[in-house]
Amino acid sequence: MRSPAEPGAFVTGSAVVLPPATQSAQEAVRAGRITASESEGLGVTRVHVADEPAPLLAAAAARVAATRAGVAPESVGHLLHAHTYYQGHDFWSPAHFVAHEAGFDSCVPMSVGQMCNGGAAALGIAVERARSAAPGAPALTVVTTADTFGGDGFDRWGSDYDTVYGDGATCAIVSPWADRTNGPALRVLALDSRARPQFEAMYREGDAFGTTPHALRAVVDVKATKRAFFQRSGGTAEFRDAAVKTIGELVAGVIESAGVGIDDVAATMLPRLSPKVLDLMYSEAIDPRLAPTLHCERDRTGHLGAGDFLANLDHLRRTGTVADGQYALVVGGGGGFTWSAALVQKLGPPLPRT
Repeated sequence: MRSPAEPGAFVTGSAVVLPPATQSAQEAVRAGRITASESEGLGVTRVHVADEPAPLLAAAAARVAATRAGVAPESVGHLLHAHTYYQGHDFWSPAHFVAHEAGFDSCVPMSVGQMCNGGAAALGIAVERARSAAPGAPALTVVTTADTFGGDGFDRWGSDYDTVYGDGATCAIVSPWADRTNGPALRVLALDSRARPQFEAMYREGDAFGTTPHALRAVVDVKATKRAFFQRSGGTAEFRDAAVKTIGELVAGVIESAGVGIDDVAATMLPRLSPKVLDLMYSEAIDPRLAPTLHCERDRTGHLGAGDFLANLDHLRRTGTVADGQYALVVGGGGGFTWSAALVQKLGPPLPRT
């Protein structure tokens, strides 16, 4: 294991930007978008609702994180932007827009598409860049996510089973060095992903390939494709068994790779999904010894698309959920299917409340 004095991979800056407007579950029930019983199962009080396009939120998150961390634009070598849903233009690179709007015009931008695992996938690339940074090159990688689920093409309350999608953006700044000048850092000891591509059809089953966006349906209907998939496959048992096995192996492998004991994990951050979805995939998969450490911060954000993983890292870095020197596990996943886990160590005390 690397000593803290050696180059590695550290999250030295982070931010979550949520638009000020919100929509409550009670409002969704009154509007007939979900039933009262569906609302009770979501585990969400309200979500944030954006007027501005997602890439503008991402650029704002990058600026906030960079300002907090005291990052000079010329020190950023790469910017990785992940998202789940529409970014505002049909034939365009949102990553380049985010980089320019955030003031990182000398970096190399890249978009990362892996559904709701996109933030974790982008973070994995950033971690590898940090660990292999060439001397003298711009050493920092900025990772952003942003999703907004408004408009006529997506019903944040009803397009998917047991999930409410909230608007927001996240950012993590990854460095080869544990700079704590402007706040605590998270040392990334291990990060890994596992995939089961045979389940990609869950998001397209029964539909032909289209030639233009929304050619098949005016509104995204994940329920229809999932229903068709599970009818063909005979139910959820096969998927659930594969998910539990894969996540269990992933989490055990990450903890072992980090060189810490399972009893050393002080917090386990779960994706911001409903209790039912967490029970389907995560609850049984994760070692029972970690049960007292489980955290899910979904109540006032809902599911942030590609952003849950980075939002949870920001929560660990900026709050007192874990103390200086303690270890935390972050777990997430996305359609396709891919799951990711990271084992991090907090270096420094929590930031004061603002």
